[in-house]
Amino acid sequence: MRISRVLSGALVAAVLVLASTTLLQAHMKLAKSEPAANAVTKPLPHVQVFFTEAPDLKVSKLELKGPSPATKLVQLHVMDKSLMAVVEGDMPDGAYTVSWQAAGTDGHIQKGDFAFTVKR
Repeated sequence: MRISRVLSGALVAAVLVLASTTLLQAHMKLAKSEPAANAVTKPLPHVQVFFTEAPDLKVSKLELKGPSPATKLVQLHVMDKSLMAVVEGDMPDGAYTVSWQAAGTDGHIQKGDFAFTVKR
């Protein structure tokens, strides 16, 4: 009887661990970006971030910060499992940071950022 209780308890614990692992994996994650994090690149026509699932456009954002406040991202749209925005304005040489916000099918908003450098 005691052994069956111990085994039952262990089984319940294992199920809870598996369930919590599955829930943690359900959140959308950043898969890659163009430009890649820490890349050195020429001026870009657009920025694109790829996720493990399709982002919800209603809660999604892409912002660009760099040497010129006139350089910004516009025309944000979803393409399959990615967000893409067009770079508006001149992109002078220097360091840039892209901040992103998106949510997948579970509705949990994820945020992050990555940096890259423009060098002609």
